[in-house]
Amino acid sequence: MRTINYITTRFPLNILMALIVISACPSLASEPTQAITLTLGGYHFTPDKFEVTAGQPVRLTLTNTDTITPHNLIMKNEAAGLNIDIDVSAGKTSIVEFTPTTPGSYTFYCSKKLPFMKSHQEKGMEGTLTVK
Repeated sequence: MRTINYITTRFPLNILMALIVISACPSLASEPTQAITLTLGGYHFTPDKFEVTAGQPVRLTLTNTDTITPHNLIMKNEAAGLNIDIDVSAGKTSIVEFTPTTPGSYTFYCSKKLPFMKSHQEKGMEGTLTVK
């Protein structure tokens, strides 16, 4: 009892409670963010394959190097924590953050399309995310 009184008088109660919660629940401690950079342009993604770890946050930086053509990145599998639909205007950069939850391979692609033309995906603008 004397030790508890000593601790609570030396440390503010809210800091003490936070330390107890974090030590009791290691899942609340922040996981390192996995940083991935993709270049969009010329109807392709570079790289067109990348790997991340399930349960760890991902920060995906998308840079469109085309000067006129807009692109996007679509990656949908809600059960795996993937619900991404982000536009990247010509010459711009966009950032999306997500946390994949289920290991597997998932296709991402650009869904842009001009009337009477092939879609960007049909022109080869797709890739694969592997979650380990």
